[in-house]
Amino acid sequence: MDKFEQMMQMMSQMTEEERMKAMEANKALCTCPGCPTYNECAQKKGELFYCAMGASPTCITEELGCICPACPITEKMGLTHEYFCVKGTEREQRGM
Repeated sequence: MDKFEQMMQMMSQMTEEERMKAMEANKALCTCPGCPTYNECAQKKGELFYCAMGASPTCITEELGCICPACPITEKMGLTHEYFCVKGTEREQRGM
């Protein structure tokens, strides 16, 4: 079991309130606004934390560069994919 799978297992054992607090803490570390792919539409809609929340529903449609590998959440959660804003969450990209 890798780091991401361990994190998912740990989060599954949390209460809803604990999960929401953990999500907000991680969201605060999010570097999406500094990404070349992040655009004004996503900013206006407050989109962030694509690695856990999923791809942008309407704002981001093309890959213009990705800073996901340098994001502190990548290390913390053991993420192995990128372009979450276009391709979906780590879970989705892993086919989980």
